Amino acid sequence: MSRTGRSVIRSVLTAKDLESFVETYKIPDRFSPTLPGPDESAECTPDWIVLYTLAFSSCGVRYPLSSFKIALLRHFGVHFSQLHPLGFMRVVHFELSCVAVSGEPSIPLFCMFYKLISDGNWFTFAKRKNSVSRPCYSFIPTSTYPKNWKSRFIFVSAAMIPESPPLRDTEAAIEDSVPILSADEIVQWKRMYENPTRAFTFSEGILAMGGLSPSYLVRPKAFFGKKELTLWRLLQGDSKDVKFLVGDESSPDSLQVKHSSHVDEEDLESRLACKRKAASPKQVSTPRDIRLRLRSASGQKAPPATKAASELPPIGVKSSLSKHLRSSSFVSESLLVSSPFYLGVLMLQ
Repeated sequence: MSRTGRSVIRSVLTAKDLESFVETYKIPDRFSPTLPGPDESAECTPDWIVLYTLAFSSCGVRYPLSSFKIALLRHFGVHFSQLHPLGFMRVVHFELSCVAVSGEPSIPLFCMFYKLISDGNWFTFAKRKNSVSRPCYSFIPTSTYPKNWKSRFIFVSAAMIPESPPLRDTEAAIEDSVPILSADEIVQWKRMYENPTRAFTFSEGILAMGGLSPSYLVRPKAFFGKKELTLWRLLQGDSKDVKFLVGDESSPDSLQVKHSSHVDEEDLESRLACKRKAASPKQVSTPRDIRLRLRSASGQKAPPATKAASELPPIGVKSSLSKHLRSSSFVSESLLVSSPFYLGVLMLQ
């Protein structure tokens, strides 16, 4: 990745681009969204915030920011304009994943999966080593995105995000430690890494199901034909032909959200899909179960087929959780001993 400094970056957006961006993402006029002048760079100032269009068009950022995003920026002491757009994608995916497993996002839980790192003039989040925790995603883009994203930015008044911390020194050391999780967070953490989901350019309907889109007063429902899909199921794969409806489908108040493509940004997912298709290995047929062959030869009936996977991810039972945590290489001994949930399990045993 290019390490070009902010002081030499100029915006390439036009007045038409600005108008389209403001209208699409509902940026209020009171925050004075404006194009930088020909001599103005991407440097942040106390009065202005730099908004990169990629963070909105491809990475799921919406105004107003969720309370979790605000708390996360405060926790790490990172200014909004300093976070790499793909860092925001990890945050948005984490928030959606928490909702998908019927949980709530929290900073300790996020820090179990991610750590803050410096990326040139920006900061981003990187996954932790597997010795601490497996990731909560099965796929996430890491380097394939529009290369000119740094020069696609506008200015808005600092009043738009008053909670944003001041600029963080990119050369300063980053303190990092494995968090201590509560009993509920341990259960949610286990569900999330055992049921990873995909991070991609989320549609407005998916963001709304996770409570992250201001375009909806209530969270919509997703339908593929007549079948209702959960958020967890949508995060598992493609949502191309899915309808997002508010209220009953036959009601005049129902709202269908169609996928929209923004011509001024490239679609990360479509580009990466081509690469995955070209690199994917051929499927190997699964050998027939020898027990089924023996039953067939003896005239016995085969057992009934197992029920299809639930729309909701499975949840581990408490009786087996303590055994899993003691034997797992993904949790340090200090984390287990300090967990009130784990202490309670030991007392019961």
